[in-house]
Amino acid sequence: MSTASRNKNLIFIIAVLLLTNIAVLVYFLVFKKPEEQPRFTQEKRTGMVIEMLQKEAGFTDEQIAKYKQLKDLQEKTVKPMFDEMRKAKDSLFRLMTKPDISDSVVNSVADVIAQKQKALDLQTFNHFKNVRALCRDKVQAIKYDSAIFRMFKKMGKQMKRGEPAAESKKD
Repeated sequence: MSTASRNKNLIFIIAVLLLTNIAVLVYFLVFKKPEEQPRFTQEKRTGMVIEMLQKEAGFTDEQIAKYKQLKDLQEKTVKPMFDEMRKAKDSLFRLMTKPDISDSVVNSVADVIAQKQKALDLQTFNHFKNVRALCRDKVQAIKYDSAIFRMFKKMGKQMKRGEPAAESKKD
């Protein structure tokens, strides 16, 4: 086989591969729609928690009504706490733009964030403790504890993998 015919064959093969790559690229960019991640609205999360409380812990309709009141109060309480935390974190990362910022200033802002996180965690702990107080007896409390621990464990696994957690918002 001569060099000219070998070059023609190579050019033909390269052209076919190039056209195939372009066709695949066009397919994925134009025709293939990205799969939507499931979106967990607040209502869906609340419904999932209520279903868990009813099925796994045996909560009655009356207990669910009290849970909803506690959940609404919790949301009103933690929303400003999350907002304050976001502002504090924003202020920390704005410090990156200052060339000669001292470590003590950075540590001071980080300490403020840590205090806000602590307050948020304690508020969330107390919320779950208040929901637990709705249990009518020790058996129901044990079932509630088991369900809550499983929920936290599942959330932790999803967060490690970077997946959206169904119950990622603290109820």
